[in-house]
Amino acid sequence: MFFRFVNICLCVLSGAGALFFQTPSRAQQLSPSVFSDTAVACQIQLNAVVVTGTRTPKMLKDVPVVTTVISSQEIEKTGALDIADVLQTEIPGVEFSRQMDGQVVMNMQGMGGSDVLFLIDGERLAGESLNNIDYERLGTDNIERVEIVRGAASALYGSNAIGGVVNIITKEAKKPWSLNANGRYGTHNEWKTGATVGFDRKKFNSLTNVSYKSVDTYTLQGTDPLSSPSIIYGGRTFHANQSFRYDFLPGFSLRLRGGFYRRERDYTETLINRYIDGTVGAALDGKITDKAHLRVDYAFDLYDKYNFYPRAELLTKEYSNMQNKANLQFDYSFTPENILTAGAEYFNETLMSDRFDTTSEGAFRNYMAHTAVAYVQHDVRFKKRWYLVYGLRMDYNSGFRLPHLSPKVSLMYKINPVSLRLSYAGGFRAPTLKEMYSNYDMGGMGWFILYGDPNLKPEKSQNVMLSAEYARNRFSLTLSGYYCHTRDKITTVYNVRQDTAFYRNVNMSHTAGFDASFMVKLPYGFGIRLSYAYVFDRQKESGVNVSYARPHTGVARFDYRFEKGWYGLGVSLSGRVLSSLNSVAAKSNVYENGKPVYEQVHYPAYTMWKLNVSQRFMDAISLNVGIDNLFNYRPPDYDLVSSTSPGITFYVSLSVDIDSFVASR
Repeated sequence: MFFRFVNICLCVLSGAGALFFQTPSRAQQLSPSVFSDTAVACQIQLNAVVVTGTRTPKMLKDVPVVTTVISSQEIEKTGALDIADVLQTEIPGVEFSRQMDGQVVMNMQGMGGSDVLFLIDGERLAGESLNNIDYERLGTDNIERVEIVRGAASALYGSNAIGGVVNIITKEAKKPWSLNANGRYGTHNEWKTGATVGFDRKKFNSLTNVSYKSVDTYTLQGTDPLSSPSIIYGGRTFHANQSFRYDFLPGFSLRLRGGFYRRERDYTETLINRYIDGTVGAALDGKITDKAHLRVDYAFDLYDKYNFYPRAELLTKEYSNMQNKANLQFDYSFTPENILTAGAEYFNETLMSDRFDTTSEGAFRNYMAHTAVAYVQHDVRFKKRWYLVYGLRMDYNSGFRLPHLSPKVSLMYKINPVSLRLSYAGGFRAPTLKEMYSNYDMGGMGWFILYGDPNLKPEKSQNVMLSAEYARNRFSLTLSGYYCHTRDKITTVYNVRQDTAFYRNVNMSHTAGFDASFMVKLPYGFGIRLSYAYVFDRQKESGVNVSYARPHTGVARFDYRFEKGWYGLGVSLSGRVLSSLNSVAAKSNVYENGKPVYEQVHYPAYTMWKLNVSQRFMDAISLNVGIDNLFNYRPPDYDLVSSTSPGITFYVSLSVDIDSFVASR
């Protein structure tokens, strides 16, 4: 019935000249701000309060740490279903591809998935495949904004923040009561339905979000008739998230959150991969005095992988990753612009994996790691135009011989409308339990054996970044340059004589780049946003640069907004341009003097465009249609570094804010 209603609405609107529409996200789908002036949106973003760069709330324009914010309004314009699509649509230099077994992996200007830390409301995510998190967990339904800190952020967030941090901030209820129902249908029989219920009453705030998505399996076939087809496995995904806040005393609040995620991937007719995750968290915020603030929080995340054989009704667990984190943070404000932050943290991780040896009973082994943390930071403004943030973090991991220190210093000079930022930060990535303790025989027949190394050292990085920003009401321009050197990189080294691979600290990398971002508001509701990134990435293995970072990338978006009375129209054309890449790949089973032999590989340039048009009626109903891969691009061969789009795709969605609909009648 729901999608029959969609079809009826489409027929009515087609007669009125509706063309293509964009999918908005839940709570703000019908907000007039979606159709607001681009200049106003730019000003609002500069005044937005962010937390990731300094771990204390600050307006974006006053943060010395280079930070990018993608608001919920910007996310709505992308028509994206998950965070991967959002990032590669909005940020140049970000490319997601599929590798072994169809798993999604990320490259962000030379930084892989293990070098970029993903957080939800400041908390880590359990579970990984090919050193990348499960990006399917990160849908767009419940996102208020995404904060991206470029460069090392280990001084605040510890391991894995070598290349940056992506922090997803979730929504809270903003009305006394709200109820949204929505659905979407797309190519490959992609169905998605969801609902959000919110309450904001005096001391209580609650938001509940659920969604279900299914899609069929389909095949990627390159334009080269000799290319091998790739399979994108279909399946079903279910999300449920609950957040609750109780302001029990003036200045004191208790926040509780929980989430459940289940994904089934139709790997074959006889095998279904099942992924299940559960999270809970609690945070107590208290304003002890006008100057002192205390925060105590706890987070738990459990991510499991199963193989389900439907014909035999057999379920086997292959992987289980559990994380516990407790944090205590104290902030003291000598003045509103002179804040000292100190904290202590405990992190515990347990991993069971089919890559580990088995016990005498035949079960896969469990391994555990403990990390104790202390950190301090000083955030100060002086002489009116200067802003300084500096800090130090000490991580002591049970796998380290000595504690690891991560420093950072960020300085900003601001004379409106220009802001200059300079920062230095040290980063590190601790070896994972998988890298330390693997004892893996692929296929169980000695085809490929991989051993971990308990004596691995952490990867360490040194990062420098310089940026300049010019912002007026109708115009903004940002330029930045950076350099990152990482040593003791962890990789696998193959020993021909033993026919075995080992995890080792053997590599180092040098990454340097330049970014430019431009935004302007034009008359009559038009707006333009352009971003460009250049990266030089050198990652050597056996003396050969094996980087998969494309040197030149860019993103663009052209917007039109119109609103009058009960009707609003928004049109967004967004595109990605990626240069060609000349890299190398190891020849299969070919070695000289025990080292792999590489061959040159060329990955062609390509561009992808997406058209979204949104229509809003009576501040209550939103109807959208979108076209992705507008010019039907397909690569010659779907390889390690290529688009994963099957060609041109379509979608249509309908959303109803029931509370607004009731109020308008």
